[in-house]
Amino acid sequence: MLSRRAYIQSMGAMLAATRLQAATDPDFEAYSDAGKEKFLLTGKVVSAEEIGHGVTRPVKVRLQLGSVAHAASIQVVDKDLPDFFGTDGTRVPSRDSWRYNVAAYRVDRLLGLKMVAVAVQRAYQGKAAAYSWWVDKVMFEEAERIKKDIAPPDPEAFDRQRRLARVFDELIINIDRNYGNLLICEDWRLALIDHSRAFNAFHGIRNKDNLTHCSRALLESMKSLTGRSVGDATGAYLTGSERDALLSRRDRIVEFFQDRIREKGEENVLFG
Repeated sequence: MLSRRAYIQSMGAMLAATRLQAATDPDFEAYSDAGKEKFLLTGKVVSAEEIGHGVTRPVKVRLQLGSVAHAASIQVVDKDLPDFFGTDGTRVPSRDSWRYNVAAYRVDRLLGLKMVAVAVQRAYQGKAAAYSWWVDKVMFEEAERIKKDIAPPDPEAFDRQRRLARVFDELIINIDRNYGNLLICEDWRLALIDHSRAFNAFHGIRNKDNLTHCSRALLESMKSLTGRSVGDATGAYLTGSERDALLSRRDRIVEFFQDRIREKGEENVLFG
């Protein structure tokens, strides 16, 4: 049983938290990427808890900057994985690393997709880590949508988002996409999180079955990627061999879609 003093202290803390929440609930959807990056980089960590979800054991923290509070996901994982084997028998080293979350965010923005949660590098408990913006206004994960058989209000628009996500995952060779890291927001926008098992140095297409359709904008954005633009965007978050492999996969994905366009007609392959 709580003592009177402990009870009063706990009630005071609850009331203070309630007042803080009421006073610091801005429209985070209006935040720019730069604004979110600043928040992630400079916000004070005021609480932390294990998410209890995901093999990399991410931590959810509450950050406070001035009078504003928001959550972030932190990953510190950085370890070798079993080698990756391509369909052609190629064997390449593979890692599970926090830095790929930052690289995925930066490549996403380079392509103009804006589907990946903002992520930055910042130390956590003395270790290098990725702090990712806790996605706002999430209704549920794709896993829950499928389990409950919830139909999107615009099935075609939602399906196009999923197709774009599949193309992106093939480009960055994300071997760990699952229905738990596809988030569906209140406006039925799809948000992509957790890319720590991407960007190995395999040069081929991992799974051509994921490349059914693509938007014209994404195809043109992929074509425009250069070694310099990718290097400037990803910096030290990708090694030289990882960047070279990304561009090599880009070449093969673009060629794949161009072949499909010749076979099926542009209207049956591209949208938007």
